[in-house]
Amino acid sequence: MTASTDQLLRRTLWGNAVFSIASGAILAIFAGPFAGAAADAPVTLLGLDLAMVLELLGVGVIGFGALCAWVASRPSLPQAWARVIFAADLAWVAGSALVLLLPASWTTAGIAGIVVVAVIVADLAILEYLGLRRLGAAH
Repeated sequence: MTASTDQLLRRTLWGNAVFSIASGAILAIFAGPFAGAAADAPVTLLGLDLAMVLELLGVGVIGFGALCAWVASRPSLPQAWARVIFAADLAWVAGSALVLLLPASWTTAGIAGIVVVAVIVADLAILEYLGLRRLGAAH
């Protein structure tokens, strides 16, 4: 694989890494205020309040961003891991749609936050798909 054929995927994975690490850190640090702004009434999931869920989610997103950075930094881009990241991004978008269907009292800010992040992740997934497809055509 040449640098020119994997450039789109590699740059997209770096972008995903930066976005994931930054947004995960912000989510983990400000989980309480975000939870308060996202719903009018208390929300629990598996016995955890929304602030704790957001904090754990933020830590997980930081880990995901680290994986994206690791994959993007390899001299020979591991396509299998890139496909895993692509699948995870698709799952995030689908999960976001499901979260909006939960019986919760989402505020306008909560809905907007979920939708904006889902759109960004969907855009990253589209670019990852195009990058993976370009690599597939190169072989």
